Amino acid sequence: MALIFSFDPDIRRAATIPSRLYVDPAYSVLEEDKVFGRTWQLVGRVDQVSATGQYFTAEIGPEAIAVVRDGETLRGFHNICLHRAGPVAEGCGTRQTLQCRYHGWTYRLDGSLLRAPEMEDACDFTRESMHLLPVQVAAWGPLVFANLDLKAPPLERFFEDIDRRSERFSVTTMRYVGRKSWTIACNWKVYVDNYLEGYHIPVVHPTLHKELDYDQYRVELHRYYSLQHAPIRSGRGGNRQYQSTSPDDEAQYYWIFPNVMLNIYQGQMQTNTVVARGPDSCEVVFEWYAHQPPADAAADPTWTRLMAFSDEIQAEDIEICERVQKNLRSRSYDRGRYSPTRENGVHHFHSLLHEFLA
Repeated sequence: MALIFSFDPDIRRAATIPSRLYVDPAYSVLEEDKVFGRTWQLVGRVDQVSATGQYFTAEIGPEAIAVVRDGETLRGFHNICLHRAGPVAEGCGTRQTLQCRYHGWTYRLDGSLLRAPEMEDACDFTRESMHLLPVQVAAWGPLVFANLDLKAPPLERFFEDIDRRSERFSVTTMRYVGRKSWTIACNWKVYVDNYLEGYHIPVVHPTLHKELDYDQYRVELHRYYSLQHAPIRSGRGGNRQYQSTSPDDEAQYYWIFPNVMLNIYQGQMQTNTVVARGPDSCEVVFEWYAHQPPADAAADPTWTRLMAFSDEIQAEDIEICERVQKNLRSRSYDRGRYSPTRENGVHHFHSLLHEFLA
């Protein structure tokens, strides 16, 4: 079976991507290399690496990485000792060197080899030739991103003008509030498809539909990201989740290819990262940020209400995504059609998938 599939760039004529992309393990392997191995992945927070020696570890697909602060420089490395592939960092913390947990080889924060015990008799061995293999890292606001591909365009190329577009929310000065994650029985692309259109909101999310002006909902496309504009309905009231404060009050939903979402509205930001866990499973990680984080979000009435509403929407999305995943295995379905009015964001995502996979 050919892995490459046809794709029409004209949404008015295009068919959706074949169902095999959601269920065949061969595509999961292909995506590890051609998609996740070549794009910017959200891996941590700036506050975790704000001082020299602070570090954290993360994973991008099967690849383990370590991110460390070295003076003014943020560095990223494959978390693999060059001796026999032991880890040079565990968890997170503060160290002035990175030391392998297997045989004690020790590296400076810039990745150069400092000590290699009992290697004196090895022929043609020099410490200068042994350097931890780097990965690209970059910060945006409170977030840290990494890219395994050293030739990939910089993070700014993927974010384009998001800095300017989100400026009025002062996202770059927001601080961490809390985290939740879900394991969902669907392919990661099913979840992203669902995120990228408001078409399902009136049916799947009746409570959210009351909060947003669906008639004015639109999706704006860019090279590597899309922005969903969702104006908040005017008015206030005890039964409203969002209390509109101005005529231009809106929620901005940014998606950055392939799997990172930034939901920004009313003084807060929620990040969603969709982590592939094979053809039939993904993990969705939510993190919240705000200008004035509560001391304890679980005990704060405002934040418990916001997170409860988020949980309600997430439960509705999980139910429909898991049903769709089951149906994608049916012999009766292969490719569908897009709504040109409502699904240009999904079509854009699929066009980038086709570009990277092909």
